[in-house]
Amino acid sequence: FCTLLGPVNMPTITKEMLEKRASQVRTGGKGTVRRTVKAVHKAGSGEDKKVQGTLKKLGVTPIADISEALFMKADGSAMVFKNPKVQASMQSQCFVVSGNYDTKSIQEML
Repeated sequence: FCTLLGPVNMPTITKEMLEKRASQVRTGGKGTVRRTVKAVHKAGSGEDKKVQGTLKKLGVTPIADISEALFMKADGSAMVFKNPKVQASMQSQCFVVSGNYDTKSIQEML
C-alpha cells in the first residue's frame, strides 16, 4: 500500500549535475562506455606462473630446514636470505633460492 506524507521537495536536476555524475563512472575518455566499477587487473602474476612452469619442467624438489643462505658478490657485498625457499634438481644441477634478502657488506658479516 502507499501513503502520501505531503509534498516532497525534489531538487531540480540540471545538465551540469548529470555530466558530473557521468564523468565519475566513465573509465576512459569521451565516448567510452560508462561502467559502475572500474576493473582492476592483477599485475605480475603471469611472470610468476611462467617461472613456476619452467621449474616444474626442470623437476626441482624442495629442500627443507634451511635457515639461511649467503651469496657473496664480487663487489664485497653479500645477499643474506633468512629462511629461504630452496629447490634443487640433481639431474640438471640446478638450485633455486627464493625469498626476501638483505644486502650486507662482508665486513658486517665478520
